[in-house]
Formats: sequence, C-alpha cells, structure tokens
Amino acid sequence: MSASEAGDPPPQPRQDYMALPSPKTDVTAIFHACLSDLARMVQADTGPASGTHAWEQAAKTAIRIGLRTRDTLDERFFDALINAGVYDPNPSANAQFIRPAIASFGRQRVQTALLEFLRHGTNPERAGAARAWYWTRASQKYVENNRTEWDGLANLRAEWRDAALREFISNEDIDVRRCILPGLPLSIERYPADLHALVAEAIRIARTHPDDYLRHRVEIQIKV
Repeated sequence: MSASEAGDPPPQPRQDYMALPSPKTDVTAIFHACLSDLARMVQADTGPASGTHAWEQAAKTAIRIGLRTRDTLDERFFDALINAGVYDPNPSANAQFIRPAIASFGRQRVQTALLEFLRHGTNPERAGAARAWYWTRASQKYVENNRTEWDGLANLRAEWRDAALREFISNEDIDVRRCILPGLPLSIERYPADLHALVAEAIRIARTHPDDYLRHRVEIQIKV
C-alpha cells in the first residue's frame, strides 16, 4: 500500500498545483453558528458571532484550547465537531474538528457520519463531507501499527468510493464536484468490474468540464 493510499498528507503543493477554489455557496453563517455551539460547550467566552474573519479565528483558537483541556469528550461533542468539520470551508483548517472527533469517538463512527452527509446531505454538506473525509484517512505509519483496525474499515472505504463516484457523476453542483475529485481514486483497479464504466465517465466529465480546476486536477490524478 502506498503512502497516498493510506492517507498521508500530501507534500507541499508545487507551483503548478492548482489550489481548491473557494466554495461558490457561502455557508459562513452556518459555520459560525457551529463555532458558537462548540465555544459554549468548552465554556469559552467568544461573544456573539459577528460574521467577521477575526471573530472566526478567535473562536477557533478558544475552541482548540478548550478541547485540549479535556481528557475525553462526552457524547454531545460528536455532532458539534462533525458539523463544524463539514461546514468549515477551509480544507486544511477543518482538521481541527475532525481529528478530536476521531480521537474521542473512533474513525469508524466519524467516517460513517461523513458518508451519511455525502449520501443524504445538502450540496454544501456533501462538499464539506468530502473535504473532511481526507482527515479520516490514516497515515502509513498508523496503518502499519494498526492493521486490524485498518482492514476492519475496508468496507467503509469501499462504500465511500462508490458513493463519491456516483455523486461526482450525477451531481452537477460545482462545489460538490470540486471537493469530491481530489479524494476520488480514478484507477479501475480500486473498483469492482460493474463500476469500471463509471470511472471512465468520471474521467470524461472532469476532462471535458468547463471548470479549470476539474480539468487540471483530473490530469494529475490519472498519472499517479
């Protein structure tokens, strides 16, 4: 198994590596409501959400500190962390919510929740679930030391690939497609025979799409 398959964070982007564009749909108000909920739960006084970037950063810092003071997180934190991770539009910063959820509630439960968002959520939730899924994958070192758990999650990984592939093809929302594609394997060897035609269709859609990011990203992925 390669490091990329296990989910190791990628190296620093090259200059020719196009960054994931900002979402077309603005969910700032919902995300800030998620932050307010978490801030209350960790008893951080952030004041009312102001809608500003400064408030958001202060709230994130207060939540991060508040979470670190707790040895364990009780049940009420699960949905709050998952919702914040899904609605955070930053595909790097959302790890702040997904990693503590995994540490306290387990990788399987977090992946199951994100799969539910992908299958049944709104388009912003589907896109957010795809961004958050990246942080549920394990590093190569973790896989080597926890082979039993990794193998036990194989069905969930296969379900995610299947659902993400079908969603990419059927859902024309640009944010959904942009967020799904980076984590979507495009090698037919990763899928059962009955899905091989869908892999080819996903590649065709991305290669012929008017969106620069999709066309750029697919060419990178089919080379690895």
